[in-house]
Amino acid sequence: MSFAISLSNLKHNKKLYQVYFLAQLVIFSLFFMLQCFSTDSVIVARLAEDADIKTMIQTISLFFVVFIVFYFVYFNQFFIKQRAEELGIYSILGFKRQEIVRLFLAENAILVVIAAGLSLGVGYVLYFGMRTCLINFLGLDLPIWGLKIQSSAFKNMLLLILGIIGIVYVELYVIFRKKLTDILNLQKLQDKQVKRHPLLALSGLVCLLGADLLFSNLTTRPYSLWDQYGSLPVLFITLCLLGGGSVLFIIFTLPYVVSFLIHRPKKLYSMSGNVVLPRMQHRLQNKGRLLTALALLTTGSVMVLGVTFLTLSYPYEATKRIVPSTLETKIAKKRPLSTSEIKSFEQKFALKAVDSKLLQLKLKDKWYFSKRNTSDHIDVISLSNYNELMALQQHREQLKKLVLNEAVLVNYYASLAPVNESFTLKDGSQTLQVKKATNQNPFAFANSVVTVIVSDAKFNELAQKYPNASYAIVSFDGKNMRDNEKLVQAFKKTKVAYFSSYERNKLITNANSPTFLMISMISILFFVTISTILYFTARIEELSLSEEYDTLAKLGYQIKEIRHVVAVENAWLFFPPLILGLVNGVFGILGASYLITDSLTTNWYSRLGQPLLYTIGLFLPIYLLVYYLAGRSIGKELKEYTEPTIYKM
Repeated sequence: MSFAISLSNLKHNKKLYQVYFLAQLVIFSLFFMLQCFSTDSVIVARLAEDADIKTMIQTISLFFVVFIVFYFVYFNQFFIKQRAEELGIYSILGFKRQEIVRLFLAENAILVVIAAGLSLGVGYVLYFGMRTCLINFLGLDLPIWGLKIQSSAFKNMLLLILGIIGIVYVELYVIFRKKLTDILNLQKLQDKQVKRHPLLALSGLVCLLGADLLFSNLTTRPYSLWDQYGSLPVLFITLCLLGGGSVLFIIFTLPYVVSFLIHRPKKLYSMSGNVVLPRMQHRLQNKGRLLTALALLTTGSVMVLGVTFLTLSYPYEATKRIVPSTLETKIAKKRPLSTSEIKSFEQKFALKAVDSKLLQLKLKDKWYFSKRNTSDHIDVISLSNYNELMALQQHREQLKKLVLNEAVLVNYYASLAPVNESFTLKDGSQTLQVKKATNQNPFAFANSVVTVIVSDAKFNELAQKYPNASYAIVSFDGKNMRDNEKLVQAFKKTKVAYFSSYERNKLITNANSPTFLMISMISILFFVTISTILYFTARIEELSLSEEYDTLAKLGYQIKEIRHVVAVENAWLFFPPLILGLVNGVFGILGASYLITDSLTTNWYSRLGQPLLYTIGLFLPIYLLVYYLAGRSIGKELKEYTEPTIYKM
């Protein structure tokens, strides 16, 4: 009997359950796709060469389970509130508490089982598409067809379903242990008396400002607080300020904003203001915890997705410093790469080659080019040779003329602190005084880390004095050649050691793609959670006020005006978490960019603009679409209450 009633209820409330069911389908499909990924031992083994895939999968699975539990607990309470009057009818009809629990449990179980069953097919299709993209994108030598799903994927899916049904049962049992009158009043909670706390309201703003300033402080690296006191302690303080500030801002600061608007007659006595603003003081306080959780979820979504895009785009910019030329090879005294071979590569691949002559001179004392790393030698290059390389590598700044005893140090690190160094050679006969530095390195990091630029006259003088110290580096470059695989394959046949931008970029792609994949799934889960919670919360808040909207209709409000009131009310629910999350997310991305990137290889667009553009371009349309759909759904249902009243008038 319970099963039949449950089916009837689901059919009767199909509009209410439609989005909820689709959200379940998405979540279960993503979870099953992840299980397929974890059981595909072939592709995991190939990707694990560059990343700890198993650890990632375990971490993401844990995230999924936590959020899925939160998701079902929240919406189970939501639907009980939505159907509180129906519970009274069941009680009048003689249903016992245990029978009502079984009834609601059967409804949940039906939805979960159907969604989980469909997700097996959808998840498999998603995984097949993802696997095919990975194989093609990474150039893996793996078969596309013939995928087999191991039984452990189905076992994990079954355990998840049973776990959800068990959690829902426990939650229902706890809820229905309350008195019937308390359960029936779930939908009509009494508004708490609004209390103003000026100090706490101000503290919310101060905490958020403090967190954003600590993120911004990373732009002063290597002199930031993060470097002076350690990243972990400052990160802990920043997160505490961010979390605490979000709580205080939503619960105490926003009501002050509403109070300020209420005391402005133009805002209060508008078509929507006199209806919305008085109600918002109570709603913001009653929904403070929910809005805070959504604001933090939004912040996390924006930061995680933004940093993900940053970590994908930044390494390609960093490679331009790590390997500034398309291809570079170090030549010893006996030149294994002949002049004819160099010309052959130039002609075949539309390249230009620069044959750089250097002197590797031993130092009297080791020089610390970083806090932990030392060098017992320097690599000397002439000014004309250096400028020739800058022209070859395109869009790089050349140096001006140097006097005989003047030298410039190529700093391979991000800092450009004042330089005043003296390099005394091992025999003590020469000392090079360096008072200038540049970050425009001419060679790959692996070939030279302490390069000194001198005038042509000084270079010739040193070359005559130390003839045995000479060696060469041949650099190849050309337009749009940094990702040319054919060039690398052809150069391999020479059996000469080399460094190439193509192989460096490929290594980065292989290493970051699995991480990007995992983080993308977390972000999608965040989006589903935030969107559906807001959708259903807006519905229950507005539809519980249907009688008040009926009164507005009797007072002369038209359907369009009522829909405008609904849109404004929903905006107070949707946009505070969005705005707070976006602002905090922007500062979070900015700070994270200085933690994980070299400031010399990124401009403001690649550091902050590009990640934000992609993140907001993905997140904002989804968010606004849910806002629109919520308003449209509420408007349709309110129309049934208000139109009869309008027509009677």
